[in-house]
Amino acid sequence: MKMLIKKISIAILSSIMVVCAAFSTLANTQVQAHSDKMLNQSYDYHGQQVLLDLDVGSAEVFATDEQDIRIEVRVSHSQSSWFSLWTTADLDDIDLEVKQTSNYIKLKLSDQDDVRQQWKIYLPRQAAIDLNVGVGKIEVNNMESDVNIDLGVGHAQVNYGILYGSVALESGVGEVNMAHLGRLVTVEQNFVRQAYYHKEGAGFGQLSVNVGVGQIDVEHF
Repeated sequence: MKMLIKKISIAILSSIMVVCAAFSTLANTQVQAHSDKMLNQSYDYHGQQVLLDLDVGSAEVFATDEQDIRIEVRVSHSQSSWFSLWTTADLDDIDLEVKQTSNYIKLKLSDQDDVRQQWKIYLPRQAAIDLNVGVGKIEVNNMESDVNIDLGVGHAQVNYGILYGSVALESGVGEVNMAHLGRLVTVEQNFVRQAYYHKEGAGFGQLSVNVGVGQIDVEHF
């Protein structure tokens, strides 16, 4: 009798766990499907440095031959847990908050609490960029001026074809992969830290990537 009661209790508990898991998945899926917000904007470019301030999410930067900046941002509720169904973030109130001066253009959202961001940024290839990201993934393609990435936790990837005057890559806890013309080069390793530094007298500009915890992949083609 005791064995039967034990089996019934385990079955009931398992059923409850399955239902909770299913509810969590459904809730997050419904929130994602109905609450995503798309932001699109274009700005004139006059040689300024482009800055991005991003708490949690991803950003892809693409070089273009145009002379304007185009931005596409998908904003959704954070899904760090199934309790995000009751998040206080109101996506209707979130918009782009862009500050422009003669020296820089700073891109960010008006409110970054409890939201996840997916940025696609199309820039003139000669624009210098500075990306400050808390947690997420960064990808920069074919830019031809200074690139500075400061990422707390996540993955940073840079692909470039010019000859930089200096390259500095460092992951405090993680992995650094540097490829030159299809071949991996040696990086410094010290316990959990990895780094790569190189100076080129004939090059120009600088590439700097610093990740607190995570991976850096860089390819010079």
